[in-house]
Amino acid sequence: MSAVLRGLAAVVEDVELARELYREGFYGRFLGYDKVRREEVDKVNAPLILALYEALYLSERGRLKIVDEGGVEVSPQRLVELGREKIRNFDEIYKIYKYFRDLGYVVKSGLKFGALFSVYEKGPGIDHAPMVVVFLEPERGISATDITRGGRLGHSVKKTFTLATVLRQTGEVVLLGFAWAKL
Repeated sequence: MSAVLRGLAAVVEDVELARELYREGFYGRFLGYDKVRREEVDKVNAPLILALYEALYLSERGRLKIVDEGGVEVSPQRLVELGREKIRNFDEIYKIYKYFRDLGYVVKSGLKFGALFSVYEKGPGIDHAPMVVVFLEPERGISATDITRGGRLGHSVKKTFTLATVLRQTGEVVLLGFAWAKL
């Protein structure tokens, strides 16, 4: 299975392969579709667009070969280099993505919630994402405004607002979840 690297995304153009990858773990998003439920996948006739961190994850596992537009294979190390060149905090963002994926969660973009990721236990259309994850740069402190904003966001979308960071010293992913409470 292969995908073509186009900018900061990888495109699985073979629709059958795209459907297989999506069914396997809800990877990527189909071009022109927002959220596709597992039972709707066979009706989709569009390429699958993978974010760079998704492509890297699948490439590292030998599940997907990434090629450039000339058909030359792009190594996982080159994907990391590209991410570092173009995406601020790429290493940390990828490590957080990988952390959740390795635990068996489905990780999707959290952009519509003003977050980095939406994290599902089972997947879109099966359950609602119980968590939105916001990246906190390790050197940045947390303000009371950050906590209030996060708590209100989490409450309004009925999800646990989670700050995620990667400790510089150990490389450990650290999570801090907030829920809105009436006192």
